[in-house]
Amino acid sequence: MPSLILLKSPEGAAPNKNIPLSGDALVIGRDEKECQIVIPHHAVSRKHAQVLRVNGQFYIEDLKSRNRTFVNSKEVTTRQALKPDDRIKICDFLFRFHDERAVRPQPLPDWLSKGRAADEDEETGQTTIEGSATKGAAQSFLEVAPSERLRALLEISTNLSRTHELDALLSQIADTLFGVFKQADRCFVLMLEENGRALPKAVKSRRAGMEDTRFSKTIVKKTLDSMQSYLSEDAGSDAALGPAASIAEFKIRSVMCVPLATADGRPIGALQLDTQDRTKKFSLDDLNLLTIVANLASISIEKARMLAQMLEREKEAKEIELARKVQLGFLPQTLPDVAGYEFYSHYSPAQTVGGDYYDFVPLRDGRIAIVLGDVAGKGVSAALLVAKLSSEVRFCLLTVPDLAQAVGLLNDQMSNSMGDRFVTLAVLVLDPTEHTLTIVNAGHMSPKLYRAATDQLIDAISLDDTGTPIGAQPGYPFGQVTVQLDVGDSLAVYTDGVTDAMNPAGAMFGPEAVDRCLVPDDSALSAAAQRPKYLGERLVNAVRKHANGRAQNDDIAVVTFGRLEPNTGPSTNTSRIAAAGIQKVRV
Repeated sequence: MPSLILLKSPEGAAPNKNIPLSGDALVIGRDEKECQIVIPHHAVSRKHAQVLRVNGQFYIEDLKSRNRTFVNSKEVTTRQALKPDDRIKICDFLFRFHDERAVRPQPLPDWLSKGRAADEDEETGQTTIEGSATKGAAQSFLEVAPSERLRALLEISTNLSRTHELDALLSQIADTLFGVFKQADRCFVLMLEENGRALPKAVKSRRAGMEDTRFSKTIVKKTLDSMQSYLSEDAGSDAALGPAASIAEFKIRSVMCVPLATADGRPIGALQLDTQDRTKKFSLDDLNLLTIVANLASISIEKARMLAQMLEREKEAKEIELARKVQLGFLPQTLPDVAGYEFYSHYSPAQTVGGDYYDFVPLRDGRIAIVLGDVAGKGVSAALLVAKLSSEVRFCLLTVPDLAQAVGLLNDQMSNSMGDRFVTLAVLVLDPTEHTLTIVNAGHMSPKLYRAATDQLIDAISLDDTGTPIGAQPGYPFGQVTVQLDVGDSLAVYTDGVTDAMNPAGAMFGPEAVDRCLVPDDSALSAAAQRPKYLGERLVNAVRKHANGRAQNDDIAVVTFGRLEPNTGPSTNTSRIAAAGIQKVRV
């Protein structure tokens, strides 16, 4: 009776315990009620894997276990047929599949025996051997006509090492195979797509009229499913292939197919060669050589892919750096110098460039506009949109005296070129003579207004007075509100990178924490602790402390300003742009 033989457990070598496979479905796991083969170990899942018997053939499949199931050191991802002596590994338990019913294949020649040959059937002209060539197999291969074989392998290795671009490399592999296997009429280099389909990326034909890119899907599927090299000396009469149309149409006599795989055994493609000449069949020597070539080709393909990925990352890094420079170039390098007022700003970019933006725009009669926004999206496109937004904001504010109408014009101007993007924007115009602040909010978080007289923090503009984001609705009629600023009052406006900042556990900073930072500390004796600069720094430091080393998810932009107490000394206006290492101090 077929059985599993326990070879090893976490305690070490096991005494070859025999576990009969007497049912059609045997579940392996630690749950004594649900499993027929119980492994009482914490690393084993409740229902880890199962062995199935279908028409006399045994299969194993993983049941979405936590630590996975392996057969011959390869992960089981689909239902997999078991062969005699297969090694099944579940956590630290190793089993051997034993089936005394199996007919053992005849041994291969000595020079191939180290490659672990399997499933040879001379009646059908079919031979398969394992698709990975070990060092021992390569050495044995070289012992047969060593100088000629060594010269061939050195030539193959040299040719493949010269090409680093993937498409050119695949073509080079096909050229190399045609140069080595003179009897081959057609050669296919096939690569697996993300959907699992094998597509020919390089095709060569030696005979006229055989340029068709069709290949034997039956053979390729058989090769990739088993991850074994495949040889058929007479494909037309090979019962294992069945009535394959491509074999009949192209009068294929002999065919070889070997898998291409990553270092960890994951299939990435296959090499297939076939011939029409019945007198020039492929041999086991040819198959062994093709298997070694496939190993060399797999390494070269992986290197080419890694190089392409590295170049793509370098390209992306350059684009990000360009986007950052563009973005930083549109941020103000100095703060407003307004008697009786203090300003503070901070900008810190995330690892991927976002679209945070702020500016100070001097207007007529000594007024000044404070603008802060967040462009939807990231990367170069967001940075370029910031550039357009910056110029359009200045144009609209300088040409249209009424703030609500200016933002309406900005909305119409930007809507024509934003596609499906939008910008949340808060615009505040300070009149330092009248000590008034006029606000238009286009879909942004409300600026926070601290009232010193009542020691309260409130929204400077209500949700009812907040308009749509810029670019969301052309022709939208924006409204505005005006508030009086008394001595000691301060405002803070910031982007959602502040509230959305996460700590290592994934908890957000949140709006409540923002509010706590923007109320002056009553216990502080220093008047400086009540000033806008202190509140801005307090907020930024609190966000940094909350993140506790976790990288930013989004850009962070903060602007605080307020009306100073009389006789508090000169204002210290500070701007921090973290990415550029710039700190401007004006006294």
